[in-house]
Formats: sequence, C-alpha cells, structure tokens
Amino acid sequence: MTKLSESSEFTIPLKNLLALIAATAISVWAYFGIIERLAFLEHEQAMHWEEITENDDWIDDFQPPPEVADAIARVRAMEIRLKEIEVKLYMAGIK
Repeated sequence: MTKLSESSEFTIPLKNLLALIAATAISVWAYFGIIERLAFLEHEQAMHWEEITENDDWIDDFQPPPEVADAIARVRAMEIRLKEIEVKLYMAGIK
C-alpha cells in the first residue's frame, strides 16, 4: 500500500481540472443568485404586508365626515316618512 506525503504526486488531465473549476464557479454563482432572489422576495413580501396592515388599520378606523353622516340620517328619515305615507295611502284604499 502506498503512503501519502507532501512529496506525493498525482496527475489530472487539464480538461478535467478546468471542468471542475467551471462547475464550481457555476454552482457558486447559482447559489448566490438564488439566495439574492429569496432575500429580495422576502423583503418585497414584508413591504407588501406592512402596506396591507396600514390599509387595514385605516379601513377599521375610518369614520365618514359629519356631512356624510348627516346626509345618510336625512335620507333614512325621508325613507321612513315615505313608507309612512305609503301605508296611510294603502289604508285609505288609494294605490
């Protein structure tokens, strides 16, 4: 059995050595590309989630202006008054 030492030599064809170096370089490039894309998507998701939360809080806390609330109350009162008139006309036999 042969022993390995600092003076041991081995040979590898240049073509195989270049293929190993190229495969390593491509693997490292692909790995960092995937990591970069994942970090970007996570950041984008966090920004969207923050905006969604802000919009949800705004919707939950929304109060219409007083003028709008007053207009809604007046329209509702007119609807009730119209129904009362319809009932009175129906009771009187007028359709």
